[in-house]
Amino acid sequence: MSSARRRSARHGARGFSLLEAVAATSFLALALMAFAANTISLTHNEKSADSTSAAHALAQQKLEQLRSLELDAPQLAPNTSYVDPANPLQADGTAGGTFTRRWVVSANDPAPGLRTVSVTVTWRDTRLHTTTLASYVRCSAIPC
Repeated sequence: MSSARRRSARHGARGFSLLEAVAATSFLALALMAFAANTISLTHNEKSADSTSAAHALAQQKLEQLRSLELDAPQLAPNTSYVDPANPLQADGTAGGTFTRRWVVSANDPAPGLRTVSVTVTWRDTRLHTTTLASYVRCSAIPC
């Protein structure tokens, strides 16, 4: 075996240089940091979606409750704004949470004999959020 061939064989068996190892480690660290940032973002989005879903459920619950009342119930008085007495609410509607629920009853809107009930639920996580649902309630007398 010639001396050039022995040098070539020894040079190939040398392994990685320090620069190659640092570059590979840096690339791996950047990739792991990107995955960590993505995980944080996904977790935040999932929490936000859960809160939005809970707010919609709280608004729907109140709308159904109001629609089941007698037509001359005090909670359906026209041109009135109400605040849920249990505020702040938890996602299941019990007191002590982060959600605030209000509703407004209009008179003769959109037509005589109908009232529009709008329920608004607000909550705050990193910023303030609001969701509103509306429904019609038939009055006991026309016009309301």
